[in-house]
Amino acid sequence: MKTAFELIDAMTGYQPAAVIASACRLGVFDALGDTPREAADLAAELGLAPAPTGTLLASLTALGLLGPGNTLTPLAERLRRGADLELLVRKEAFFAKVWTDLDPTIRTGEPRLAPWTERLETEPQVARDFLAALITLARETGPDLTALPEFAPGRRVLDVGGGLGSYAVPLASAGADVTMVDLPQVVAWAREDLPGNVKAVAADVLAVPSCGVEPGSADTVLISHLLHDLTDEQCVRVLREARAALTPGGSVVIVEIPGDSPGTMGPLFDLMMRVETPGKARTPDAIRDLLAAAGLSEIREAAYPRPVLVLVGETG
Repeated sequence: MKTAFELIDAMTGYQPAAVIASACRLGVFDALGDTPREAADLAAELGLAPAPTGTLLASLTALGLLGPGNTLTPLAERLRRGADLELLVRKEAFFAKVWTDLDPTIRTGEPRLAPWTERLETEPQVARDFLAALITLARETGPDLTALPEFAPGRRVLDVGGGLGSYAVPLASAGADVTMVDLPQVVAWAREDLPGNVKAVAADVLAVPSCGVEPGSADTVLISHLLHDLTDEQCVRVLREARAALTPGGSVVIVEIPGDSPGTMGPLFDLMMRVETPGKARTPDAIRDLLAAAGLSEIREAAYPRPVLVLVGETG
């Protein structure tokens, strides 16, 4: 049973995140380095009030992000403007504003955010930053898919909803023949940085046959962290078209965070999906049912530790 102290600790959990986000926005990590600096000196440079700046630095030190003399730790260097973890800070700060107004989703069952296709047009920089942050998340917390035989060198892989290449790039680097498909605006961004060994196709996978490629042209279809954005009906449609893209004997590989993940992660991730999208987090059995409804068989779970779930379905 949770104690009152633990409950209070949970209720104030937003404070460390707010400290890190504020330090990023104010340029604190950009101004610091490996040379000790006084809080008053930093405040003068950045146009900040000295006293709260000192307290902010003390908080960052307590969080393990600053060393002696307000020097940057290696982790804090990744919080400088444009660095990989700073992109994650921006992503989470954006969604935190939505989470603080959770009530309407609970009352109505409707997401708080506009559809992804609309956000690509109305908030392009926010959308692009979000996709860039997913590259860091995949690298830091995602599964190493190159270990699966479905992604062996030479396999023709179709990455459905591949974003900016979070999984497509490492799979291609390991020798797979990778084609990535996503919405036109996303593909335009991705092409600016994708290596030459990754082909990008612009298509709405909810509106085109065989996910935008020739039927039977892929040995493996990867659908990573996409199903939780979709309704059950949309999931089945995408999975059926993924099956159509496969050669006989091909495989669909699903990567998800299941709704029954340990501790608070499962229900909180489910809430996050309902706040942000028309989708939801699903249990492994629910995802198996979707794969079966799309005509896939011999469904098995690959050996990855939770909270990552990797399911593989065959065309039969």
